[in-house]
Amino acid sequence: MQYVIINRPMTLKNYIAFTITALLLTFTLTTHAEVDKSNPEYLALRDSLTRTFNDDDSVGFFRAVSNLEEYCLAHDDLHIYYTQRCNEIVFLLNRQNVFEAYKLAMKLSRELRERKLDKEYYMAINMMGHIYNYCGNTDMARNCFQEVLERMEEEDYRESMPPIYMNLVQVVIDKDPEEAMRLLDKAEEVATTPDRLLGIDSYRTIYAFKQGDMKAFQEGYQRYVDARKQGLTSVHGHTLDTYYLMSQGDYEGAIRKSFERDNGAERYALQADIYERAGNWRKAYEALKQEKVLSDSLNTVILSNSMQGIQNELELFEAEQSISKQRFLTLIVVAVFLTILVIALFVYSFVRRRHVKELRQARDRALESDRMKSAFISNISHEIRTPLNIIGGFMQVMADPSMELGQEERNHITSMVLNNTNLITSLVDEMLELSLNDVNKAAEKKDVISPNVIARQAINGIHRTISDGVQVSFETTVDDEYQIQTNHVMLRKILNALLDNAVKCTEKGHIVLSFRQLASTFCFVVEDTGIGVPASAADRIFERFEKLDDFKDGLGLGLPLARALAQRMGGDVKLDTTYTAGARFVLELPLP
Repeated sequence: MQYVIINRPMTLKNYIAFTITALLLTFTLTTHAEVDKSNPEYLALRDSLTRTFNDDDSVGFFRAVSNLEEYCLAHDDLHIYYTQRCNEIVFLLNRQNVFEAYKLAMKLSRELRERKLDKEYYMAINMMGHIYNYCGNTDMARNCFQEVLERMEEEDYRESMPPIYMNLVQVVIDKDPEEAMRLLDKAEEVATTPDRLLGIDSYRTIYAFKQGDMKAFQEGYQRYVDARKQGLTSVHGHTLDTYYLMSQGDYEGAIRKSFERDNGAERYALQADIYERAGNWRKAYEALKQEKVLSDSLNTVILSNSMQGIQNELELFEAEQSISKQRFLTLIVVAVFLTILVIALFVYSFVRRRHVKELRQARDRALESDRMKSAFISNISHEIRTPLNIIGGFMQVMADPSMELGQEERNHITSMVLNNTNLITSLVDEMLELSLNDVNKAAEKKDVISPNVIARQAINGIHRTISDGVQVSFETTVDDEYQIQTNHVMLRKILNALLDNAVKCTEKGHIVLSFRQLASTFCFVVEDTGIGVPASAADRIFERFEKLDDFKDGLGLGLPLARALAQRMGGDVKLDTTYTAGARFVLELPLP
């Protein structure tokens, strides 16, 4: 839709026409409504609306139309509801509040589109046609009314089309009288009620008078008089009575008649017509001057009201802009605050999670330390007390003067004391070594030795502790001249720990120590046919004081010490879980 361009006010003739059209819409375009129009409550609301509309009672009208609209919404009758919205627009136009009427028409159009009420959308177009016509934009008014007729035809609102044809007649009558008459014919074709037929016939009668066809006028006026006797009325009745007095030459009576109802510019225009036909040119001229003054005044009022409405809208827009700006700034501040709060909560949560994780780790370390302490006390009390008891017992035997011991017995006692002393020394050495190797400092590898030589030395060191029926052997893939660069002391301790573990767990079968070189590493493998290690314990056995058989000698520190030393040398000790005939431990060390 284009914006309303105010050129001239609508004459009283057009004003009355579209006022009646709107009222007819109120009571006739509701054929398909759901409201029961015979309901006393509805009739009371409708009569209140009609009365306040005709009395130009602004306060009463808007209260009455609001009550009727609420009633329609409560009964889910949107057709009648939006018809009352049209009445609001017409009422505002009657009071020359063009700008407010235009805003309501735009709101009506928007709501109908949003609710997808395509059948009722002609109402919005019809209201815009009235606004355009009121402001003198007849071309736009004509386009609107024609579109309304097309939509009514599509939606089968034919019985409500006569008022729209009458609107078109008002628009084209001055420019194209013949077209106006054709439109009256079409209105008459679809009119179904006596009051509408009388309105159309009355307009033809007025047109006949203006064209000078007195015969047609007299016949039409007689039909009007007959209809009035039957209780019918026409919005053009006053004009017909005035023209009839003029046709009879009673110009004084016609002047008096003009004062009965018409006023303002329309009254002076009618009086100018009367004086012109009476030949009183001076009074006709004065009446035309008065009509011009009032028309210009009305134009000024309309323009002033519209400009004031625009000014109010601009002030409201600026106020809303100011409020929106303040809200936007407030929103930014709140958003920044919330962002900072979220970041702070995130940081706090992260720090707290890390702190909780550290506390959990500290707790786990404390529990592990407590477990290790308990295991250490339990193991050390057994592993050291037993050899000490043996040593103490043999010492008591040797110190008893009453005991007569032969040389063989003395040699056996001496051997037992030495073995248990070495066992205690070995246990203490393991604890000291593991404690010293808790530091993750890389070991120096400056020794150049033969892997075959160091392997044989390690095997020779365990011969005196091997059980009967166990064979120990060494296998290698290199000759004795082949050498590696490593840490001799640490490598020897690792092999001793692995072999010592094999000896403790193997009572029959064999123990094999082998050596092989790969692309970037060399490996020592200790394989036995002992009790073996389940795959589920492949990592657990490398924990301190962990023993699969609590009745075996040792503190459970040999394998943890071997892995700690290997890792300081850049390698590792692993259990080969694919071997199931016993246990197979693999020492992997990188080549320099």
